[in-house]
Amino acid sequence: MIGMSKQSGLTLIELLIASTLGLLLTLGVAQLFVSSSDSFRMAEAIGRMQESGRLAQDILGRSVRNADYWGCINFADVDSVLDETHANYDPDLHDFSSPEAIQFFIGDGTTAATGTVAVALKGARSPGISMTGINASSAVIDVSSLPSGLLAAGGVVLLTDCSNGVVFQLTSVNETSLKIGHNTGGSVVPGNMKSGGGCPNGSSSANCFPDTYASGDIFVPFSERYYIQENAGRRSLVFEGIGGTGAVAAQEIVSDVIDMQLQVGTGPQGDNIINNWQTVTAANLATINNTAVTYVKAVKISILVRSPEDGIAGSRQSACYPAWSDCSAGNNWTPTSAADRHYYRVYTSTYSVRNRLLNAGP
Repeated sequence: MIGMSKQSGLTLIELLIASTLGLLLTLGVAQLFVSSSDSFRMAEAIGRMQESGRLAQDILGRSVRNADYWGCINFADVDSVLDETHANYDPDLHDFSSPEAIQFFIGDGTTAATGTVAVALKGARSPGISMTGINASSAVIDVSSLPSGLLAAGGVVLLTDCSNGVVFQLTSVNETSLKIGHNTGGSVVPGNMKSGGGCPNGSSSANCFPDTYASGDIFVPFSERYYIQENAGRRSLVFEGIGGTGAVAAQEIVSDVIDMQLQVGTGPQGDNIINNWQTVTAANLATINNTAVTYVKAVKISILVRSPEDGIAGSRQSACYPAWSDCSAGNNWTPTSAADRHYYRVYTSTYSVRNRLLNAGP
């Protein structure tokens, strides 16, 4: 029997075929890896955009809904003993004497990015704190409770008995003894008015309060501003304001928010009907900010958010922005740079100013 011959190597053709098959397999695996990586980056970018959009809407919506709420009294009955003569008194932040609860401004590049719309809001939130006693001579108020970290020296509070209300700055907070102090003088900025130095309604009391309080509740008034700020080509939603723990300097709260535009829903006081929507522009800004002419009951906010990373999209993106634009002929917004490959999304929500929809007037 003739024995079978043993193979001692591969022919050139066999090597070429094996190499080609191996190369095809490697290319397939590489393509799968690239595709998976691109899909992951795209999903991550979209997820980050959605997170930013929802967070911005949640923050803005909560503040708009709480604006112009002053507890059981109307804003016209609120007095303030904050020292208006102090050099660091900022009317936009510290004015709580019959305040304008909702105001808008157009960015000029100084603080807010040029052309973007910003909003300033004032109101009060209830922490569930009641006054249990007051020492007028020492300007100390006893309270029912003091949740940890809620109030601090330099913060601002509102005391109201549902007939009158007074806003003052805290000079001391003792969470153990449940006492809050509001001395006059310069221990905090801007501080409280001094007795005999222009107290509201001609008051001459030691604490400068225009009314006598036998009981009442403590609210935390807020004065907040939200706007888009640009820093080295990067834009973000920024917050600044004052509350129960003091002033908060401008700080970024949501990154990669490129623009913010607003519409206001208006109507007469005393009902819950909105009969007109106006876009906030430089041309009508003064009219919209004049509550005697324009009574704002709701705010529609449209924000433009982009992905943190560039190079995600296959081509330059476009959008219908702001959301109330007529885009029947196609999207009306594209990035300035033709090389821009960020993803962009528009998020729009409408928020009612709850106290104004039910308000029967001042």
